[in-house]
Amino acid sequence: MRKTLFSLFIISFFCTPSFAQESLFLFSKNYYRSNPFVGNFNSFLNHLLNDPSLVEKELKKRTDTSLFYFSGIYKNYNPFFFKPKKIHIELEQVSVNYGDSLVNDTIFIYQLIAYADDTEKGKQEIKKEFEKIHRVFNKKFYDSNYQDVKSGDAITGGTHNYFVAYSPLAPASTQWILQDNEALLNITLRFKASENRAVLAASLDNP
Repeated sequence: MRKTLFSLFIISFFCTPSFAQESLFLFSKNYYRSNPFVGNFNSFLNHLLNDPSLVEKELKKRTDTSLFYFSGIYKNYNPFFFKPKKIHIELEQVSVNYGDSLVNDTIFIYQLIAYADDTEKGKQEIKKEFEKIHRVFNKKFYDSNYQDVKSGDAITGGTHNYFVAYSPLAPASTQWILQDNEALLNITLRFKASENRAVLAASLDNP
């Protein structure tokens, strides 16, 4: 199932590089079983693709006409304080343009998606976890913003984007959303691979 739910772009201000690295590392460490910011990129991919906790895997390798895509469902991994009915992981390579260049860049969008039933209990569990993550991590990032997700006039979700120094693209986001009779919590990382490492996408010190 391919669900890239969002990719929001906002220019950030500047602070020290170490602040950016530490906040992003802590965020990814808390939620991702396969952490792209630990070790080299090939080791991360090997851990993700061969993780015995994943079932229903789908892999599409990069070709001349398509980009890399991988997804799976965790059978016994849960980093949240509630029990979702399903946790889906997805790593997708996408082409982006930052608006000030004629050349597209290629980045990875790495999503951890928790599913609950579209019931009052399910919605409250998803929203409570969404708010808890923001309380814990908001001050650890340099900046953040919030946007409602709407269907017509109805609010059907919300998105927090988290920003670090030297990058015009939010490297981390959280989102809750009601979709297809389910309540979803989506944790997203955005990064690129350079010299066998995961680095900030659109980083000014990694052109």
